[in-house]
Amino acid sequence: MAKLPLPFSNQSVSEWTVQLQQSPAAEDRLRALQAISLLAQTDETNRIAHNALDDADSMVRAMAARLLGREGIETSNETQAKLVNLLGDDDPDVQFESARTLIRKKSSRAELAFPSLFARLDEAETPALMLAAVISTLTEADLDQQTIEREFRPRVTAWLEHDRGEVREAVASAFAKWPAMSVQCVDRLIPLLEDSEPVVREKIAIALGQSGIKSDLILAGLETARMDEDSEVARVASEALAKLKSE
Repeated sequence: MAKLPLPFSNQSVSEWTVQLQQSPAAEDRLRALQAISLLAQTDETNRIAHNALDDADSMVRAMAARLLGREGIETSNETQAKLVNLLGDDDPDVQFESARTLIRKKSSRAELAFPSLFARLDEAETPALMLAAVISTLTEADLDQQTIEREFRPRVTAWLEHDRGEVREAVASAFAKWPAMSVQCVDRLIPLLEDSEPVVREKIAIALGQSGIKSDLILAGLETARMDEDSEVARVASEALAKLKSE
């Protein structure tokens, strides 16, 4: 069977690079960067994306920042400095992608990304998918206990009952990573053991099991959850229940 051609393979990486550098149309430059991300070697993609952080178009800058966050790509001090500068970009997507890459790369400057992400959680008009992405990004970060308690927990708790499953999943994952947050809102977490999304039920069971809170309310909730129709939820809830009972 003949191989299907790769997307964008009608031009070489060199030709796409010229288009990225010289085309006056932002859409053409964006398409060129997309092509390069699929066709070029990692080191070459890294170099080109680094330069594209200075593009005049926000869509190109945002994509360049996102590409630099991919696994296997190293970010130099110069690249990190550019990303920090883009945290103050006029475009919120550029801000977010720059913040996410700094966090994913465990940059020593990652803390500088936190304020812009916390601000997105404070904005009522932030779209649901962006809310979920911001919460997930902060959950990837190495937040210290003070930041979790003062900045993160109050904000993430506000979205516990969001009507979009993606947001609830992101919130539940945060509680699973930092189960000590559960102490302040057990009454609001228990109903999520019956959430429509299995992954939400699973993460909340993990959080409650690791919380160290052996209350009748939690034990009863996990007792019900261990009979969940989803086998993974049932397994996690059973383990959480056993852990609490053994403490």
